[in-house]
Amino acid sequence: MYLFTLCLNEVFSMCEVIDKVFSQKVLNMLNMHDLKGLDISFKTFPSESHSNILSLTDNFVKLKFRKELVENNLKKYFDDYRKFLFSSEGDFYVFTADNLRKIGLSLYPYFSFGILNGGSATSYFDLLKNSDFNNDLYFLYANKILEAKEFFGHLPKGITPAYVNADGSYGFSFLELKIRHLLLLSRQYYELYGENIKPSIFQMTSVKTYKLISDFLDGIFDNNLIKSLNYCDFCKSDILTAIQPLVYCYKELSDGHYEYFDYVNNGKKVFLALPAGHGQNFKILRDIYMQLYNSGKKFVYIGNIDNVGFTVNLKTLAIMAITNDSAGFEFSVKTPLDTKGGILILDDDNNLNCVDIGSVISRETVLQFEYKGGKIFFNCATGLFNLEYLIKNIDRIISDMPMRVIEQTKEFGKYTSIEQITWEVIKMVDNPLIFEVNREDRFLPAKLFINTLIMSNYMSDKFSDAFFDIAKYLNIGLNNVLQNKYNLDFKKGKWNV
Repeated sequence: MYLFTLCLNEVFSMCEVIDKVFSQKVLNMLNMHDLKGLDISFKTFPSESHSNILSLTDNFVKLKFRKELVENNLKKYFDDYRKFLFSSEGDFYVFTADNLRKIGLSLYPYFSFGILNGGSATSYFDLLKNSDFNNDLYFLYANKILEAKEFFGHLPKGITPAYVNADGSYGFSFLELKIRHLLLLSRQYYELYGENIKPSIFQMTSVKTYKLISDFLDGIFDNNLIKSLNYCDFCKSDILTAIQPLVYCYKELSDGHYEYFDYVNNGKKVFLALPAGHGQNFKILRDIYMQLYNSGKKFVYIGNIDNVGFTVNLKTLAIMAITNDSAGFEFSVKTPLDTKGGILILDDDNNLNCVDIGSVISRETVLQFEYKGGKIFFNCATGLFNLEYLIKNIDRIISDMPMRVIEQTKEFGKYTSIEQITWEVIKMVDNPLIFEVNREDRFLPAKLFINTLIMSNYMSDKFSDAFFDIAKYLNIGLNNVLQNKYNLDFKKGKWNV
């Protein structure tokens, strides 16, 4: 069930804390060995010359689209669309990066920004996972990780600090930064067109995170970070929210069967339940997608709250309007940092798909291809959807979204959880566009708190040579994003308004 800024009692009368029906369905499927994922084949890695891959990696972008296509699509949004036809070559209009940004900003009223905000900080501050990342770095950062866990470990990840300042103080939260970024775009639109447009923001939370996020939003609109840009009176009630129910986790018995996972907490046996992945957003946010479409929105972005680089890419918004394609997804050329996550492939039918390294494709296959000089595209975890297409196909997407079995080991034991991955939708949509972007601009994730400390270049004077260059690369990206996308100033060793 779904909700729109309701009081907490109303929320839980509408939304089950545990999705018991789905939990039981999965348990039955596990015990019948009938839980199947998406049937994926692998043919090769697509090259940069693939017709669906558009490079947006620098300011010298020059994209050509057929005149008839451009005119037919832009007239849907602008009566005076010809002012955006900057130059042409034969039967094509030509667009530079600056041209695309101007069109993208003009499309701001037709756009909504979606935040996948259901994750708790369970793994983020988990001591075992942080130490497994790198023992030497964990030893260096142990006190800071323990301190942060004490301060923020009980919170949803989205309202924990997105970075750490050089003096060890904590920065603004992921959610605050996202709201500030959208308010900046509202101001830019007002300065250009003289019309105050409130940001359109929606989010998927979970029953574990909703109340804490709601309380957090009660207090941030008086903070100067938000207040200094809030010319349009944007407020908490403008954010559309849906709650994702939890799904029980499972443990495998000695005979190969499964039952619900339980553990002892404060002397009491409890069952562990978690959100079943952001791929459930299509089901959980279905009513919000419908509401946005009925209100006149034409495009929706979705992305993870913990990626500081996830902001509005005006160039991709413009391309989606020009082409009228189903959806677009950002990928960057894979770097040595990208050892886990999704990569772009072509299957046996020459369809694009996104698969995790180590699942369909072995790490050895990936390394061999890179060793020969091949480029692999790595998923930056953002999706921009043509909302009309999404509405027409959403029930099919919900039905066909595969389930993954995830084995986890945490401080309280080993368990199995079920997860649905958003980006497997790439296989399900027609003719998806792939936007090649710079990783350091668009993909700055913080899966573990140790990642945040490295990206913040915290205590970098004590790094070994192996991590010094990596931290510097990530920190340059972080600093550029904080300055250029969130309009923060670096003063006296801290990022501030």
